[in-house]
Amino acid sequence: MDFEIILLGHGSRRQEANEGLIEVAQKVSMILEREVTPVFMNHQPPSLPEGVLDKIQKGAKKILIMPLFLFRGMHVAVDIQEEIREIKEKYPDVEIRFTSELGADDAIAQLASARIREAIGR
Repeated sequence: MDFEIILLGHGSRRQEANEGLIEVAQKVSMILEREVTPVFMNHQPPSLPEGVLDKIQKGAKKILIMPLFLFRGMHVAVDIQEEIREIKEKYPDVEIRFTSELGADDAIAQLASARIREAIGR
């Protein structure tokens, strides 16, 4: 059985910001040719526990969570890990894996460079 995939974003009070995560999840879904479900840490449903519970209730036994965060701040290092630990305690038969955050990857540097070039007209 394949992993169900959850893309985790921070969430915002601004709906426009939340739409960005939904759009990225749709694009990743197209690239991977499988469903990718967006969930949010704050301000917008579904939350991470809600998203995981929904997958479990639909029969998932393997869930992969990808945090769409740049760096390993408090959410990635502590908050998310605590939520996952609580879920694992309730559902020990479900395998939950967690990818690394985006990090200081060359692709991020390339994208940042492209945005800077756009702004200065080069």
